[in-house]
Amino acid sequence: MFRKIGIGIIIFIVGLFLYVNLSKKTTITVNFVDENGTKLLVNSVKYYGVPHTLLGSKQLEKKVPGYTPTKSFIFFNNKNRKITLKFKSKNYKKEFSDFNKAKYVAATFQPMTVTAKNGFQSDPYNTARTYNGKKTGKDSLRLIYSNDGVKWKKLHVSYPRLNVRDPSIVKIHGYWYIVYTKGLVRTKDFKHWEKIKWLHSKIFVNHFEWAPEFFKDAKGKYHIIMAGRSTTTGNFQLYVSDFNKENGHILNNWKSITGTNLPNNMIDGNLTYHNGKYVLFYKNEDVETNKLTRATADNYLGPYKSETLNVDLKGYDGSEGLEAILSGNTTRLYVDTYKFNKSGQTIYDGVHYTKEIGQKNTWTKLSPIKAPFIVRHFGILKVK
Repeated sequence: MFRKIGIGIIIFIVGLFLYVNLSKKTTITVNFVDENGTKLLVNSVKYYGVPHTLLGSKQLEKKVPGYTPTKSFIFFNNKNRKITLKFKSKNYKKEFSDFNKAKYVAATFQPMTVTAKNGFQSDPYNTARTYNGKKTGKDSLRLIYSNDGVKWKKLHVSYPRLNVRDPSIVKIHGYWYIVYTKGLVRTKDFKHWEKIKWLHSKIFVNHFEWAPEFFKDAKGKYHIIMAGRSTTTGNFQLYVSDFNKENGHILNNWKSITGTNLPNNMIDGNLTYHNGKYVLFYKNEDVETNKLTRATADNYLGPYKSETLNVDLKGYDGSEGLEAILSGNTTRLYVDTYKFNKSGQTIYDGVHYTKEIGQKNTWTKLSPIKAPFIVRHFGILKVK
C-alpha cells in the first residue's frame, strides 16, 4: 500500500513539474552574425519556446537563407535570455565556385542600423561617412554575382568585421581586393580577410575621401580613382593614385584629373579604358538637377571633356554611385537611386540601370536590378 502511495506521489510530482514547465514559455533573443562576427540582420529576432526544448536550426535558417548555425543544439531555459549566434555558409563550395565562374561580380554594402520599409531603406550615414573604417555595425560588406548583370545572387560567406561603404572589387594574383571609403582589404577564400594599411594623405580633409575605385589603364596597370575634399580649396575633386599589384598597396601619389569644363565639386568617379579612350562617369555636385555626367579623354588624368547625361530619373529625387559596363557601342549604366520622404530623410530602394546604344546620349527607362536585398552603391567587375 505504501509502495502504491509512493508511486502516486512520484507521478504527481512529475506531472506537476511537466505541467508547470509545459504551461509557461520563455524566450531566446538571437543576434545573427557570421563566423567573423559581422551582422547578418539589422535587428535581433525573439523566439518563444517551452523550457528544455530545442530551438530548431530550420527556424533560424529562415531568417538568413544561405546560412546555417554553427551551433547545433540551442535549448530554451527557465529564464528569458539573449544570445549572439554565429552562422556559416550552407553551400560554401558551390557558391565559391559559382562566384569565380560568374560573368559579373560586384561589391556592395548593406546599412545595418535601419530596416527596410515598403521597399525603401533610410541611411543615416549617407552624407557624413566620417567614420574611420575600423568600428563595425553600421554598414556591412556584401558580395553579389550575376551572368547577365540584371539578376544577382548573394554570396553567403563570412565578411570582414568592418564598416564598408561604396566598395570596388578586383582580382589580382589570386587575391580578391576590395577598396572602399577609408579602407582596403583582400582575401582568397572569403573567410579570412587581411586589412591592408592605407595611410591618410594630407592633401585631403581627413575622413572625406569617398568611393575609391579600381581601374586599369591602356597598359594594363592598376590605379585608384577617388573623390577627395581638398585641404586647399575645400572642394571635392577626383584624384588618381597608382596601385602596387605586387604587394597590394595604394601608393598615395594622388594627382587630380583635369578638364576644360569640369565642375568645382564632383564625386563618385567610375573610369574605364574603352575603344582607345578613357571614359569617366561622375556626379556633378555643382548643379541641383541632372547631376549624372560622362567625360572622355586620351589620358586617364585628362584633359576631359564632359557632357550631362539625359537619363530620366522620373519618380526619384536623385541618384549617385555611377557604375558603367561598356561593350562595343553599348553602355549599361548603374546608379543608386533615392528619394526624400516626408521627414526629409534620404531613402533608397536599390541600384537601377539604364542602357545607351551608340553613344548618342539617349537612354532607356530606369529599371531595378533583381537581388535578395536592397543593393546600394556597388563596384562591378566584368570577369568574362
